[in-house]
Amino acid sequence: MRRNYMYTVLYQCTVMLVPLITVPYVSRVLLPEGIGVFAYTSSIAQYFSLIGMLGIGVYGNKIIAMSRDDKKEMSRNFFGIYCLQIFLSALSILGYLALVFLFIHSERQIAMIQTIALLGTLADCTWFFSGLELFGGIVLRNTLIKVVGLIAIFIFVKHAGDLALYTWIMCLSTFLGQLVMWFYVRKLIVRVHLSFRSVLKHIRPTLVYFLPEVALQIYFVLDKTMIGLLSTKSEVGIYDYSDKIQKMALSVVTSLGTVMLPRMTHTFASGQFNRAKHYIMKSLDFSTLLGIPITFGLAGIAKEFVPWYMGDSFMKCVTVLILISPTIFLMAWSGVFGSQYLVPLGKMKEYTLSLYAGAIVNFTVNLFLIRSFGSIGASIGTLAAELSVTLVQIYFIKNIIPFKKILPRTVIYLFAGAVMYLLVRAAGQYLGSSIITTVVQIGVGSCSYLMIIMVCEYFMKGGILLNELKKRMGWINEV
Repeated sequence: MRRNYMYTVLYQCTVMLVPLITVPYVSRVLLPEGIGVFAYTSSIAQYFSLIGMLGIGVYGNKIIAMSRDDKKEMSRNFFGIYCLQIFLSALSILGYLALVFLFIHSERQIAMIQTIALLGTLADCTWFFSGLELFGGIVLRNTLIKVVGLIAIFIFVKHAGDLALYTWIMCLSTFLGQLVMWFYVRKLIVRVHLSFRSVLKHIRPTLVYFLPEVALQIYFVLDKTMIGLLSTKSEVGIYDYSDKIQKMALSVVTSLGTVMLPRMTHTFASGQFNRAKHYIMKSLDFSTLLGIPITFGLAGIAKEFVPWYMGDSFMKCVTVLILISPTIFLMAWSGVFGSQYLVPLGKMKEYTLSLYAGAIVNFTVNLFLIRSFGSIGASIGTLAAELSVTLVQIYFIKNIIPFKKILPRTVIYLFAGAVMYLLVRAAGQYLGSSIITTVVQIGVGSCSYLMIIMVCEYFMKGGILLNELKKRMGWINEV
């Protein structure tokens, strides 16, 4: 299990890291306007990608996890789900092309190139490997393809007029990354007879998982679309790059949920409820331990990090990053409550309600704030949405999770994070903006956070943190 967690962290980091490596270069070449056009058209394409998958990502993961002990049944489920995916993806691509020709004019060229990313949805079988807990192939595939894309950007994208070329490279990386996984699929499945009914039976349950995906899309992607419609493309660029950095930091925490979903599904399906509850408590503690310092750390380094990393034209990202940094902690908790309890246990109604609460809050706040405040208004909307999701999920599981046991450790982590933030800010103010400053801030923050928890653990339990950390990392191998 530890290996799968590390693979998934590497996978999430690879997906986010390659674009982030290019940020200092691309931000100075394409500027906020170019980045904004790419992000705006990409956000529209993602709506159609959502339709093409129809909740298959989570549903397929769960069904494969439940049937993986019977290779023939697993293969039948795979082919049935994928045939449905092909049909839906083809319809979504046609719908997207119609939208582009009818309603998009000034950004039509870039929007047309985004069609290639939709072809990636057609070929996507990541859910199959996630259900089998085979994360090594996913990581290898993404690493190789993304690195090639990274090199291509530095070679071919030279000035602001190369936005179309940049879009080609990004979209082809997505498509080829999905396509290459099919070399692994044929080794894991067997030929089975597939009837029309075996495909149709998956439509209704995928719709159940599609509804929460719609809500997720609303407050993950709608921000960029609404900024593009209500503000300027430059504001979209500001928000998009801030969002990329936040998601990179977040991936370390949310990767645990990706790994735990198939295992929790299998554990619940086999009736091991006490064991599942044990996993949830350990996972929540581990996610909190990681989520809080990342939240405080991102807010702490933002002022010195943005100028040297993105350039002066992206200085507004400092405020945006500070505003959205608390979502890391909130999503660490909601990831445990949703992905590791509500979804594996089949409580989709509760899970969906929590996401729609966040979507409604996000849309409402965006509607009132984006026109006046642009990316900053969208950031406030995102924070309010994540808070809503977490609170609603806490309400649904309040009788399951003993929060009294979690609270003491959470208070310690919050105290350590707050002190860490002050030390990181002091280092930033003293050293100024540079890459050296960011490295020093991360080092100071990490060491101070661990030291403070160590001291608190010593006085509270008469022990030291080292053994506690070993236990918390070790529980992953129990799963």
